[in-house]
Amino acid sequence: MRQKYGNSVLAQLSIRQIATIRETERDTSRSSNQLPLDGVAPPEPVVVPTPVVRHCHIIDSIKNIDELELLRSIYGRLLHVISVYSPIELRTQELERKLGDQSDVYKLIDRDSGEEFANGQSVRDVFPRADFFLRINDGTDDQIRTSLGRYLDLLLGVKVITPTADERAMYEAHSAARNSACLSRQVGAAITDDAGEVLSVGWNDVPRAFGGLYESFGRPGESGYVDHRCWNKDGGKCFNDEEKSEIANRLTNALIKEGIVEESKEADVKARLRRSSEVRGLIEFSRAVHAEMHAILNAGHSSGSRLKGGKLYVTTYPCHSCARHIIASGITEVRFIEPYRKSLATRLHADAITESESDRLKVRIVPFDGVAPARFLDLFSESPNGRKDKETGKILKSGSNFPVTAVTLEAVTTLEALALRELQFSGLLSSDA
Repeated sequence: MRQKYGNSVLAQLSIRQIATIRETERDTSRSSNQLPLDGVAPPEPVVVPTPVVRHCHIIDSIKNIDELELLRSIYGRLLHVISVYSPIELRTQELERKLGDQSDVYKLIDRDSGEEFANGQSVRDVFPRADFFLRINDGTDDQIRTSLGRYLDLLLGVKVITPTADERAMYEAHSAARNSACLSRQVGAAITDDAGEVLSVGWNDVPRAFGGLYESFGRPGESGYVDHRCWNKDGGKCFNDEEKSEIANRLTNALIKEGIVEESKEADVKARLRRSSEVRGLIEFSRAVHAEMHAILNAGHSSGSRLKGGKLYVTTYPCHSCARHIIASGITEVRFIEPYRKSLATRLHADAITESESDRLKVRIVPFDGVAPARFLDLFSESPNGRKDKETGKILKSGSNFPVTAVTLEAVTTLEALALRELQFSGLLSSDA
């Protein structure tokens, strides 16, 4: 269906169902436009809508990034995406119970993670763009109810709830990432001590002489400052990509010289080498200091031995280059949001790093859980009315059960109609559907 009608077709069909449910339950009184017998035109008809029946529509599940982007563009803050994670051992056990055949289990996990074509499943791309991350460690209902109950309380504003230490640190990392001008991706990191206090933050960017990274403006009082980051050199280019292309060119030329590749196939071989995972996975030629390294350097300058035993929060899974620095620094745990396919961290450092949450003898790399940084300000800011009665000083009674992210549906219905019109143009729906 994605191949024939576009990657967002399943989301479009979901939108159609949501819009249909709303419209069938909306009872709007309509007055007639007919002229009365005396020929005098009546006033403009008055439409008095009755209150819309409120629904929580649950879409299970989103597995392609185009589906998520369409839903976000239409519903905006009304859409709440929950990414659910469980350790591979628990996931495998549950799928084996349902499917019976172990070989099918790993095929399903691999397919859902990311198929190598545009129309396929791409959970690894969708997962990090959630509003809330739910980690299921033991598979019990109590754990799920506790985590989701807290999120619903935040969403509905019925309790005074403040961020966890993990949420604060990941928000710091997320904010730090915005300092980066890297052409590949923005990555942020934050380090906490063993008590959860943030020691330092870092982001990925080009280092400058005598310490620190280039920023948009020089240091206070500095004259003649020039920003030498990649976006501002040689017309703007990624030096890592340039080096990888040069490697592909040199390999192709060597193969032609040895008579292994025909000269007429030169352009095709170069292109195939550039696309190969072995060449694409090279990260050694970047000019940027990675966010994790930057945060470790900053923590070392300001906090000394407090780094040992601490945690590192990073928006993207650490690469194998950063892994060795993390191990050497004395950090005991890494929390991340976005997977990083090129990382060889656990393969190269299997003796010191693990993704198993139960292994306390190694540095653990585990997914972040809690409110996503993108929703931090939405859900942890007090309401416009404040939290206490101005006269008595007592806490205001909550319980409106109305989402703090609620917006008017007027624009939503128009956007839904545009999405459904695309379905009609595609031929999947008839014009009167």
